[in-house]
Amino acid sequence: MRLLFLPGMDGTGILFEPIKKYIIESCSYEILPLSTLRSNHPKEQAIEIAEQFKSEEIVLFAESYSGLIAYELCQLSGVTVKHVFFAASFLSRPSLLAKFSSLIPLSMIRHRIVPTTVLSYLLFGSINRTELVKLFYKALDNVSNKELKERLKIIRRATEPVEKIHQPTTYLNASADYLVNKKVISSFKRVCLELNVVNIQGGHFIAQSNPEKCWQEISRIIAS
Repeated sequence: MRLLFLPGMDGTGILFEPIKKYIIESCSYEILPLSTLRSNHPKEQAIEIAEQFKSEEIVLFAESYSGLIAYELCQLSGVTVKHVFFAASFLSRPSLLAKFSSLIPLSMIRHRIVPTTVLSYLLFGSINRTELVKLFYKALDNVSNKELKERLKIIRRATEPVEKIHQPTTYLNASADYLVNKKVISSFKRVCLELNVVNIQGGHFIAQSNPEKCWQEISRIIAS
């Protein structure tokens, strides 16, 4: 069985550095950068991933944006998904901010104009997570504005799906998520046939702001 990490909107996988420190040596895992996939659309990306891992049982850890990809993976018969973790994810447009995402000043963020304390609070739920903000910028430096705008457009246009998720599912709910509305959990409750909601202290980037607790939840499933 393989643990497969799908990164958030940056798509790089760089932001998984904090949780990697907790992964036990015996755990087979892979971080899949979205840039390695030919398609930019979640449904087609899911098909590519299913083909890549068709001979394995996988546990999915889908961060934020990649929840859209994980949902599509769960609908495919060519891959064996044993469990899905949705980390502060969403299945439809997650907030009012997402509706106006085309107005987000990506260049201003990229050029470090936004104060570190503001980013730290919005992304990680605390004003003093300076090292995590540095890691965020490292990820941002490895993705183009074109890619980010394409993913923002997909988020903006996302609508709640109809097909059910039959696989066991855990939603990791960040206590200080200022980017995703708490109402998204209702969507997961409607779609997932077997859902466990776990509340974790931290910001939207929950695998970074509280990696230890996230790993505890993952390891509990892997060990079962």
